[in-house]
Amino acid sequence: MCFLVPIPFKISKYLRYLSGLILLWMAACQPTGNDTLRLSSWVSSPSETNLFKQTLADFRQTHPELDFKYEPIPGNYSEKLQLMLGTNTAPDLFFLKGMTAPSYMSFGILNPLDNWMAQSPDFEATDFFPFALEAFQYDGVQYGLPKDFNPYVLFYNKAHFREAGLDSLPTNWQELEQMSAQLTKDRDGDGKMDQYGFIVEPSIEMVMPFVYQNDGHFQNPDGSLGITDDSFIEALEFYYGLYQKGVATIAQDQGVAWNGDAFGRGTCSMAISGGWLMPFLKDNYPEIDYGIIPLPAGKQRATVAFTTAYAMPKKTAFEGEAWQIMNYLVGKEGMANWTNTGVAMPTRRSVAEANGFYEHPVFKTFMESAAYARPFQVQYSERGFEEVVVAFQAIFFMGKPPREAMEEIASQIKKYRLVKNKKQR
Repeated sequence: MCFLVPIPFKISKYLRYLSGLILLWMAACQPTGNDTLRLSSWVSSPSETNLFKQTLADFRQTHPELDFKYEPIPGNYSEKLQLMLGTNTAPDLFFLKGMTAPSYMSFGILNPLDNWMAQSPDFEATDFFPFALEAFQYDGVQYGLPKDFNPYVLFYNKAHFREAGLDSLPTNWQELEQMSAQLTKDRDGDGKMDQYGFIVEPSIEMVMPFVYQNDGHFQNPDGSLGITDDSFIEALEFYYGLYQKGVATIAQDQGVAWNGDAFGRGTCSMAISGGWLMPFLKDNYPEIDYGIIPLPAGKQRATVAFTTAYAMPKKTAFEGEAWQIMNYLVGKEGMANWTNTGVAMPTRRSVAEANGFYEHPVFKTFMESAAYARPFQVQYSERGFEEVVVAFQAIFFMGKPPREAMEEIASQIKKYRLVKNKKQR
């Protein structure tokens, strides 16, 4: 059994979420009644959806005897999946987000995969990057298999660097700040800066690479909350300091929806992003000449890697068939088909080598980052991150000191920690 401790009594705001948690707990004891194996994913870009459908079509050609339905879930994926898991209407195979995987795994509603892995001689667990497999392990048990990953890297505008006379690229925090200052300019002479060296985003995911580089954590290894620790605050102060000193901007100040748009328009010279920025630039700003390098390092190298796994519910009538599909999709052939365009990076070393990613002028940076990438995962519900948003808004838009803001919000975040009762599970 698992439970949420403590639960704030704000029914109007949290009823759907709390109901979902109760349903997840109830689901572990109830049967299911599906007639055909169902596979679900979220809906992203049309190109990614089409590529995934083609990967499934390739599987059907080699396994015509295995019947299944592909049922993508449009919008509010987490909420809908949680509801389906709680009401035993969940698909037999589905995408599992790396960030929120601990909360799903802690409720005992996912099917352990270790026996299936051991029974499949072609699986080769050692071929996977360790961080990707470990992201979906709980108490030493494997509950999901990672299909790909996408790490944060640094995009830079080559023309801006040439104009500023910079013949090197930032490798550490000090150089990032110095070069950001050199790249910040009033290009039209109206007294206002219209080109900034860097762009920051008031979001926890974007701050976490700096926290990890400073040997900090959102949740410490001992389970305690780390957002008021010196290592976390120092990283946040550096990150916010770039904006405070006027050498970085934010999307809101530029009147755009996100960092990639500002980078494409040339209002910033450097931006942190994952590989999803590349097709956006190709489609919207094809004229921009950009490069990609690993994130500048702090006390150590680190970056956040976003990873997604395939998982199956504990109660499914198609466990064996679901494993066959999963084993193909995370196997060498299926993963190569899915990742060969660079839509995401393969979690198998052998697939990265087969795709030529280690030698690719762009993708090699992503692969290099795998050596020190970390998935951002905590045992807190997604509601806890809403409190972080409040804290970051107070910092970036109201000027509240980072330490003060995080100390004020810490007690609220602690309310959303998911705690597992091992004896009752």
